[in-house]
Amino acid sequence: MKYDSVKVQNDVNNIENKRKNILIFILFFLGFLLGPSLFYSIVYKIYPIEGTIIANLIGNGLYTIFLFIILRKTLIKDFKDLKNNRVQKMRTLFKWWGIGLLIMMVSNLIINEIVFDGSIAANEEANREIILSSPVLSIFLAVFLAPFVEEITFRYGLRKVFKNKWFYAITSGVIFGFLHAISGIESYSDLIDLLYIIPYGALGFAFSIIYFNTKNIWVNIITHMLHNAIVYSLLILFM
Repeated sequence: MKYDSVKVQNDVNNIENKRKNILIFILFFLGFLLGPSLFYSIVYKIYPIEGTIIANLIGNGLYTIFLFIILRKTLIKDFKDLKNNRVQKMRTLFKWWGIGLLIMMVSNLIINEIVFDGSIAANEEANREIILSSPVLSIFLAVFLAPFVEEITFRYGLRKVFKNKWFYAITSGVIFGFLHAISGIESYSDLIDLLYIIPYGALGFAFSIIYFNTKNIWVNIITHMLHNAIVYSLLILFM
């Protein structure tokens, strides 16, 4: 009976922890979605062209500060771990980033050429318009703030919900891909852009495996920063 009572208590604790972790992810997710939205209506009236990027900067900037405060112990611990085990962490980083990047590039090429006949997708067109309107602000957002917020939300937050490696990586990748794919959708005719869940999701999947294997969120943040820096540099160079 003692064994059974201990088992029952463990099951109860596991359920409570599961609920707590789900709630934490929901709060992270709401912060990710609502941060920029809270400022958009105010900023847009003052700066109708740059309103989107400024609202994102303010919202994500304040949310980044908030995340730094509540996760400071984890961030400090992971930073020390990265300093002491950087060679091992970097191997995992480049391996899975390379795999994710390859799948992303191939699937992007196939979708662009076969489905869109070489035209630019709505989400990419929206990104280019933002870059052209505020190049410095958009690069700062994309290279520094967005990677931090997104990795905390979709990698750190979801990791506490899912214990299975592949289910966690697939779920994180799909959500990550979906949110990026819908960024430029404005009408039903743009829904075909949801095909871009595949390339974005592949990258999100790779980032999830990186975090699962390294157990270090700074590895993910740095990888994401490097990726965005390269992508945005190429966009500016060839626009």
